Amino acid sequence: MMDDSSRKEPFRYVMNQPIDCWLEIPAGNSGPGAGKLTEGVLLDLSRSGCKVRTPLNLRFTAGDTKLIIHFQLAEEKLQFVGSVRWGWMYGLGQYQYGVRLDLQEDEEAQLLRELEIWTSGTSAQGL
Repeated sequence: MMDDSSRKEPFRYVMNQPIDCWLEIPAGNSGPGAGKLTEGVLLDLSRSGCKVRTPLNLRFTAGDTKLIIHFQLAEEKLQFVGSVRWGWMYGLGQYQYGVRLDLQEDEEAQLLRELEIWTSGTSAQGL
């Protein structure tokens, strides 16, 4: 019998309705959009990362591009730092990125708490 702790990949939530989010490139970065907020949508989410779609073309180099993602699932406004792991063009003027979240313990607890509240009130579907 497998218990949850033996799973390699943390539980991932897929948004049936994408959740609006804002992506912020830290101001120290030299790339496009640095220091500004760009709209996006959150497509899925787990403790270890998320998938987002946005008009922002990061022209990223793997593992190098830091990103701050702002969104609200349930009660609190959340803001987490992550690094872009992959990206590709998605349709016209849209880009999809996989982001690894670099969460502190308290941030992870906050995220799990918000996910719990959010999943009890929506039709989130776990994979």
